[in-house]
Order: sequence, then structure tokens, then C-alpha cells
Amino acid sequence: MAQQTDIEIKKVEVKEVAMSTKKTIYVCACWNTHAILSFNTPSESKEMQENYALQMSKYSEHTCIYKFDIDIPKYK
Repeated sequence: MAQQTDIEIKKVEVKEVAMSTKKTIYVCACWNTHAILSFNTPSESKEMQENYALQMSKYSEHTCIYKFDIDIPKYK
């Protein structure tokens, strides 16, 4: 059986390849009478999600618009 030795930690120089950027996106979620949940494609446009929610309210019992702040890498 081999004897265990200490683990050597090597220092590695790293270059920054991405700068993080915060973005706000909106998504509309709708529930219909059969408890089926559907989502619209996320977008940066709140107005687009509001229009989608208005259209879906004709067919859904409940619609909500969710706001997400996400971190998107911006490559150099």
C-alpha cells in the first residue's frame, strides 16, 4: 500500500476573459383551467410581456409577469 503524501497546491496565473453584466429580463407565466403552466420567451421588454399577458388573459385563469436580474458575461 502506497504511503499518502501532502497535496501540492500550484499557483496558476489567470487572465480575465469575461466581464459580468447585470441585465433585467421579464417573462410571462400563464395557468389555464387544466392547471397547465406555460411561459412566454424571456425578453428585456416589459411592454412585450404585458401585451402577451393581456392576450393570454383571454384563455388563462391567471397570468403573472416575473422580473429576473441575471448576470450575463460580456466577452472581451
